[in-house]
Amino acid sequence: MLKYVRILQKGIIFLLLFVMSLILLVSTVNIILNVVLGAITGPETFFNAERLQSLFGLFLIILIGIELLDTVKAFLEEEKIHVEIVLLVAMIALARKVIIWDFSEYEEGELYGVAVMLLSLAVSYTLIKGTWMKSALDRWFASRKKKKGGLEETPVRHDDFDVPKKI
Repeated sequence: MLKYVRILQKGIIFLLLFVMSLILLVSTVNIILNVVLGAITGPETFFNAERLQSLFGLFLIILIGIELLDTVKAFLEEEKIHVEIVLLVAMIALARKVIIWDFSEYEEGELYGVAVMLLSLAVSYTLIKGTWMKSALDRWFASRKKKKGGLEETPVRHDDFDVPKKI
């Protein structure tokens, strides 16, 4: 029974990948056509602040879709969800909200709420992806040796704080 559930799960994931890819392709072609036709027919009226804000919002929606596609693809390959990808999707979605936000329609408290959400997502992402900093600090502190009741200072090497290369 479990075998059939996994087959069904993989089939649904492949279907989601296909549908999401199709949506992203059609959306990208739609944006390109709108920009080209708008630039040809009336560039002075097409490229105003409101239209550019809308276009940037659409670009970010496509980026969110690409990141979601990457999440589904990673789940299909490894059968686990990568938290950093999910956090990136949330950060892009929140950034899109800020970019297309009409600040005159919302109160100050809502702005602080979005700021706190964005900050917490950024801190979470930094903590998850920034584990290399902990290992660099651990190496640095381990390199300090006790000498005559005190600590011997060792210079910090540049490569102590380099981001590790992906394997």
